[in-house]
Amino acid sequence: MFHAAVLAGGVLLSIKRGKWQKWREYLPTFYYWALFSCFYEYIAYIGNKHLWEFEKNFVSLFVTETMYTFVFYPSMIILFLGNFPEEKRKKIWHYIKWVSLSVLIEAIALRFGAIKFSHGWSMVWEVFFYSTMYPMLRLHYKNPLIALVLSVFFVLFYLIIFDYHLV
Repeated sequence: MFHAAVLAGGVLLSIKRGKWQKWREYLPTFYYWALFSCFYEYIAYIGNKHLWEFEKNFVSLFVTETMYTFVFYPSMIILFLGNFPEEKRKKIWHYIKWVSLSVLIEAIALRFGAIKFSHGWSMVWEVFFYSTMYPMLRLHYKNPLIALVLSVFFVLFYLIIFDYHLV
Protein backbone atom coordinates (compact mmCIF):
# COMPACT_ATOMS: atom_id res chain seq x y z
CA MET A 1 0.00 0.00 0.00
CA PHE A 2 2.87 2.37 0.81
CA HIS A 3 4.36 2.06 -2.67
CA ALA A 4 1.00 2.59 -4.36
CA ALA A 5 0.46 5.77 -2.33
CA VAL A 6 3.95 7.12 -3.14
CA LEU A 7 3.59 6.30 -6.83
CA ALA A 8 0.11 7.81 -7.09
CA GLY A 9 1.06 10.89 -5.07
CA GLY A 10 4.19 11.50 -7.11
CA VAL A 11 2.43 11.10 -10.44
CA LEU A 12 -0.49 13.33 -9.39
CA LEU A 13 1.88 16.02 -8.11
CA SER A 14 3.85 15.81 -11.33
CA ILE A 15 0.69 16.15 -13.42
CA LYS A 16 -0.34 19.19 -11.41
CA ARG A 17 3.03 20.96 -11.07
CA GLY A 18 5.33 19.36 -13.64
CA LYS A 19 6.34 20.85 -16.96
CA TRP A 20 5.01 18.01 -19.11
CA GLN A 21 5.12 20.15 -22.24
CA LYS A 22 8.93 19.70 -22.02
CA TRP A 23 8.91 15.91 -21.60
CA ARG A 24 10.85 15.34 -24.84
CA GLU A 25 13.59 17.64 -23.57
CA TYR A 26 13.89 15.54 -20.40
CA LEU A 27 13.67 12.15 -22.13
CA PRO A 28 17.46 11.55 -22.27
CA THR A 29 17.63 12.16 -18.51
CA PHE A 30 14.77 9.66 -18.00
CA TYR A 31 16.86 7.13 -19.91
CA TYR A 32 19.97 8.00 -17.90
CA TRP A 33 18.09 7.41 -14.64
CA ALA A 34 16.49 4.18 -15.89
CA LEU A 35 19.85 2.86 -17.13
CA PHE A 36 21.54 3.32 -13.76
CA SER A 37 18.51 2.11 -11.83
CA CYS A 38 18.42 -1.10 -13.86
CA PHE A 39 22.22 -1.37 -13.64
CA TYR A 40 22.00 -1.24 -9.85
CA GLU A 41 19.43 -4.05 -9.88
CA TYR A 42 21.64 -6.10 -12.19
CA ILE A 43 24.76 -5.61 -10.07
CA ALA A 44 22.81 -6.29 -6.87
CA TYR A 45 21.41 -9.48 -8.40
CA ILE A 46 24.67 -10.90 -9.79
CA GLY A 47 26.62 -9.81 -6.72
CA ASN A 48 23.88 -11.15 -4.46
CA LYS A 49 24.05 -7.91 -2.50
CA HIS A 50 21.16 -5.47 -2.44
CA LEU A 51 22.02 -2.40 -0.41
CA TRP A 52 18.38 -1.44 -0.39
CA GLU A 53 15.37 -3.36 -1.55
CA PHE A 54 11.67 -2.67 -1.65
CA GLU A 55 9.52 -4.70 0.71
CA LYS A 56 5.73 -5.11 0.91
CA ASN A 57 5.52 -4.88 -2.87
CA PHE A 58 2.32 -4.67 -4.79
CA VAL A 59 1.92 -7.60 -7.18
CA SER A 60 5.69 -8.39 -7.15
CA LEU A 61 9.11 -6.83 -6.68
CA PHE A 62 9.47 -6.69 -10.46
CA VAL A 63 6.25 -4.70 -10.87
CA THR A 64 7.15 -2.38 -7.99
CA GLU A 65 10.66 -1.71 -9.36
CA THR A 66 9.28 -1.22 -12.87
CA MET A 67 6.65 1.26 -11.70
CA TYR A 68 9.22 3.30 -9.78
CA THR A 69 11.79 3.23 -12.59
CA PHE A 70 9.51 4.00 -15.52
CA VAL A 71 6.63 5.95 -13.94
CA PHE A 72 7.56 7.51 -10.58
CA TYR A 73 11.15 8.59 -11.25
CA PRO A 74 10.36 10.21 -14.64
CA SER A 75 7.54 12.08 -12.89
CA MET A 76 10.00 13.30 -10.27
CA ILE A 77 12.53 14.28 -12.95
CA ILE A 78 9.81 16.36 -14.64
CA LEU A 79 9.15 18.10 -11.32
CA PHE A 80 12.82 18.51 -10.38
CA LEU A 81 14.12 19.77 -13.73
CA GLY A 82 10.93 21.52 -14.81
CA ASN A 83 10.93 23.72 -11.74
CA PHE A 84 14.68 24.27 -11.54
CA PRO A 85 15.41 27.91 -10.68
CA GLU A 86 17.93 30.18 -12.39
CA GLU A 87 19.12 32.18 -9.37
CA LYS A 88 22.10 30.59 -7.54
CA ARG A 89 20.62 30.87 -4.03
CA LYS A 90 17.35 29.35 -5.23
CA LYS A 91 19.27 26.51 -6.92
CA ILE A 92 20.88 25.56 -3.61
CA TRP A 93 17.51 25.67 -1.86
CA HIS A 94 16.02 23.54 -4.67
CA TYR A 95 18.66 20.86 -4.09
CA ILE A 96 18.22 20.97 -0.31
CA LYS A 97 14.43 20.70 -0.66
CA TRP A 98 14.65 17.69 -3.00
CA VAL A 99 17.29 15.87 -0.97
CA SER A 100 15.30 16.47 2.23
CA LEU A 101 12.02 15.31 0.69
CA SER A 102 13.64 12.18 -0.75
CA VAL A 103 15.31 11.29 2.55
CA LEU A 104 12.04 11.90 4.40
CA ILE A 105 10.16 9.54 2.06
CA GLU A 106 12.89 6.92 2.52
CA ALA A 107 12.72 7.32 6.32
CA ILE A 108 8.96 6.81 6.25
CA ALA A 109 9.36 3.80 3.95
CA LEU A 110 11.93 2.35 6.35
CA ARG A 111 9.66 2.99 9.34
CA PHE A 112 6.73 1.21 7.67
CA GLY A 113 8.85 -1.68 6.41
CA ALA A 114 8.39 -0.72 2.75
CA ILE A 115 12.15 -0.72 2.19
CA LYS A 116 15.00 -2.67 3.72
CA PHE A 117 18.63 -1.60 4.06
CA SER A 118 21.43 -4.18 4.10
CA HIS A 119 25.20 -4.57 3.92
CA GLY A 120 25.98 -1.27 5.63
CA TRP A 121 23.55 0.94 3.74
CA SER A 122 21.94 3.51 6.07
CA MET A 123 20.13 6.82 6.16
CA VAL A 124 23.55 8.53 6.10
CA TRP A 125 24.22 6.85 2.76
CA GLU A 126 20.77 7.90 1.59
CA VAL A 127 21.65 11.53 2.28
CA PHE A 128 24.95 11.13 0.41
CA PHE A 129 23.26 9.34 -2.49
CA TYR A 130 20.53 11.95 -2.96
CA SER A 131 23.04 14.78 -2.46
CA THR A 132 24.92 13.47 -5.48
CA MET A 133 21.98 12.12 -7.48
CA TYR A 134 20.12 15.40 -7.94
CA PRO A 135 23.18 17.35 -9.11
CA MET A 136 23.97 14.46 -11.45
CA LEU A 137 20.46 14.60 -12.92
CA ARG A 138 20.86 18.32 -13.53
CA LEU A 139 24.35 17.79 -14.95
CA HIS A 140 23.04 15.08 -17.26
CA TYR A 141 20.32 17.40 -18.49
CA LYS A 142 22.91 20.12 -19.18
CA ASN A 143 25.91 18.00 -20.22
CA PRO A 144 25.16 14.29 -20.64
CA LEU A 145 28.69 13.18 -21.53
CA ILE A 146 30.27 14.62 -18.37
CA ALA A 147 27.46 13.12 -16.28
CA LEU A 148 27.99 9.68 -17.80
CA VAL A 149 31.74 9.78 -17.18
CA LEU A 150 31.27 10.95 -13.58
CA SER A 151 28.60 8.28 -13.06
CA VAL A 152 31.11 5.57 -13.88
CA PHE A 153 33.30 6.88 -11.06
CA PHE A 154 30.34 6.93 -8.66
CA VAL A 155 29.51 3.34 -9.58
CA LEU A 156 33.11 2.30 -8.98
CA PHE A 157 33.10 4.19 -5.67
CA TYR A 158 30.03 2.28 -4.45
CA LEU A 159 31.39 -1.04 -5.70
CA ILE A 160 34.59 -0.51 -3.72
CA ILE A 161 33.01 0.95 -0.57
CA PHE A 162 30.41 -1.82 -0.33
CA ASP A 163 32.90 -4.54 -1.26
CA TYR A 164 31.26 -5.99 -4.34
CA HIS A 165 33.19 -8.90 -5.79
CA LEU A 166 31.96 -9.11 -9.36
CA VAL A 167 35.02 -10.68 -10.95
